[in-house]
Amino acid sequence: MDDPDEIAAVFRGTVLDGLLIEEGLGDTWAVTGIEQSQLLPAWRAARAATAETGRWPVLTTVDECWLDAESEQIEALENAARTVDPWTVYHWWGTESLIKPEELPLWLPASLGQDAAEQARRELSLPRTLVAVARWTWERLLADPAALEQAWPRAAPHVGTRSWFTPRDGAQVVLLPTSTQWLAPAWLNYFGATEKAARIELGDDPGRQGLAAAIRQWEQQWGAELVASWGTMLQFVVGRRPALGEQAWQLALQHLAVGGSLQTPPWELALALTRSDAWFLHDRP
Repeated sequence: MDDPDEIAAVFRGTVLDGLLIEEGLGDTWAVTGIEQSQLLPAWRAARAATAETGRWPVLTTVDECWLDAESEQIEALENAARTVDPWTVYHWWGTESLIKPEELPLWLPASLGQDAAEQARRELSLPRTLVAVARWTWERLLADPAALEQAWPRAAPHVGTRSWFTPRDGAQVVLLPTSTQWLAPAWLNYFGATEKAARIELGDDPGRQGLAAAIRQWEQQWGAELVASWGTMLQFVVGRRPALGEQAWQLALQHLAVGGSLQTPPWELALALTRSDAWFLHDRP
């Protein structure tokens, strides 16, 4: 759908009714004038109309710069989303960072008890990578129901939309010229994709390709839907949650890989993901 009047007609009777619809770069349209308290309802209204508009909606700031994507770039991204393994592009920094013996107590939750650090020293050959220490912690928590229950409050702030960002200077719903959400990186800028992804043999833009592949994978596995792109942050709603155990652990590592600025231990994020219907990713300079 390319006519703003037709788009406005589709939105009639929703929270988007009567809002200004302006043309943007790359055959996009932007719905402006959204109240801060209505960001998610506005996105849901536009998402519910995707079958009619043929356009995937994404919340952005009003001054967000997006790309004028060409057909060749979109086609290449579509192919990459179906063929690239995103986890050859994105890696969590904790997979390489070493933890010294004296630093170990800083990375262990109090719920494991005062003897946890000594037990870890006995069972782990230190120094070890942060991900190895975090994995040891995760396995100890799963093996101790009481410790796991005590650890839940640490995860609570990351559940649902509690950590979501709300721009102070307003937001808009950008209607992309595609109903395929994993093609969004062709138009939108996410710092983790455009600046920090590893340069490997994936063509000229591995970060965007890896992000497209990750979004496609998350849609298929978890019913994840991209809601917002705030430059250094991405927000999703999800239809399915990972099971407590290996599913949650692997998904947490994926989030930390794409959201490299998340200040959350993987075991803590894994717990939150088992109870959450929304995700928040963050990667900043």
